[in-house]
Amino acid sequence: MDLSLKIAAQIHNFFQHQLNCIPPEMEGKILRVDVQIPTLEPLSWLAQQQSDVKTYWADRQGQFTMAGVGTLNTIAGDVPIDYPTIFGQLRQDLSPLFPRVRYYGGIGFSQNHSIDPSWKLFGNYRFIVPRFEIWTDGIDTFFACNFRCSRLDLSAQNLDSQQEKSYHPELATILAQLERLDFTQLEISSIPAPVVPMLRERVDIPNRRDWHQNIELALAKFSDLQLDKIVLARQSTLTFTTYIQPQSLLRFLKPNNPHSYHFCFQIDPTTAFIGTSPERLYYRRDRLLKTEAIAGTRQRGESAEIDLQLSHNLLNSAKDLHEHQLVVNNLHTILKELCHSVTIDRELTILKLNKVQHLYTQCNGVLNSDLTDAEILPKLHPTPAVGGFPRTQALKLIAELEPFARGWYAAPVGWVGCDETEFAVAIRSGLIDRDRLLLFAGAGIVTGSQSAEELAEIENKIRHFTDLFTELSSQQISDLSLA
Repeated sequence: MDLSLKIAAQIHNFFQHQLNCIPPEMEGKILRVDVQIPTLEPLSWLAQQQSDVKTYWADRQGQFTMAGVGTLNTIAGDVPIDYPTIFGQLRQDLSPLFPRVRYYGGIGFSQNHSIDPSWKLFGNYRFIVPRFEIWTDGIDTFFACNFRCSRLDLSAQNLDSQQEKSYHPELATILAQLERLDFTQLEISSIPAPVVPMLRERVDIPNRRDWHQNIELALAKFSDLQLDKIVLARQSTLTFTTYIQPQSLLRFLKPNNPHSYHFCFQIDPTTAFIGTSPERLYYRRDRLLKTEAIAGTRQRGESAEIDLQLSHNLLNSAKDLHEHQLVVNNLHTILKELCHSVTIDRELTILKLNKVQHLYTQCNGVLNSDLTDAEILPKLHPTPAVGGFPRTQALKLIAELEPFARGWYAAPVGWVGCDETEFAVAIRSGLIDRDRLLLFAGAGIVTGSQSAEELAEIENKIRHFTDLFTELSSQQISDLSLA
């Protein structure tokens, strides 16, 4: 049987035989049908689909990957976020009966009343439930359909197929949308290799001169503002000879950036925010809370010996150890406020990524019983690793010195479920706007920081993007075009 027909049959079966078993209190909540399907690569499947809105999320462990098409529901806004209200809206659609229904999205780094034009479509926050999903747990692959039904729908029983289709307009809509999905390439071996476009121009804001000046200005204010650390960032705008296909670009990035969260939030055919972040903001399952400190950076060595020397240098750098300890201390203080039990790794480790390596400490806690994500997220974001410390003074100085809008860069991105939530920190990320890719990277500035060294650090942090755009053949250009 054709895969789309198999999926349609199971969705139809749910409406005919299982919908009437759903309790009345599920009225207005999101329901879901999951169908096990043959193995396929979700990101490549997503690139094939003709949809304005596409969503992709993959965790660091390879235990969960989701590719979403279309939108069932959106909760978004341009006004500064009211955390209790927004999380309340997210939760009211979710139920333990369908634990895999999740809202995917993010929150702006700074909650501003005026949104920069580049980030207008993303707003101060935006979360969606996709209409359709392909997801995998690392072993099996599933197709999912998310939908709502009214009280009348939930009380329907024993309808034949013709009555059912007319009685349930939602089913007719689902089946019509399902017919437009493309399942022609199911074998991973049949998927064409990803390609990248030809770079035409690059502009950095701030430029080299202004970067050095910003570092000097920041360090000069440390004493007056009683600052221990500030994270200053740079925006690099890369312009290409053709429009960029977000999923194709992420397909190229993903295998070169293991042990990272991979995400793509495509808002319309030419606008998307993508990234390969190594950093978890937090994961919560019921009352268990997991977070981490990542700060202090070195590039990777060209040989095992050089790489080990760089790791040793990082572990023995007073400046980097101080920068990292600020993050650990801050997390410890916050976790003690949120949790009745806190565990911080005593042994400092190195997190090795493809282009860079970082100092890393894992931090866990058991939450106090009355706390929700509405209290947890604003306590943890932004961490000193992306903002600075103390937070208020650092954010104020960032707003004064950075000549661009961070938008969703270094902000929380992830998903919210009924009993689980996970947010990554959206570093190693870029905003796609037609033929432009806006890349962002930051460096932690503490007493003793050298502007040239910090500039080299942020250049290393975007190398997983920029290295893709070297030594390309002209034949690749048309393959990535949206035309």
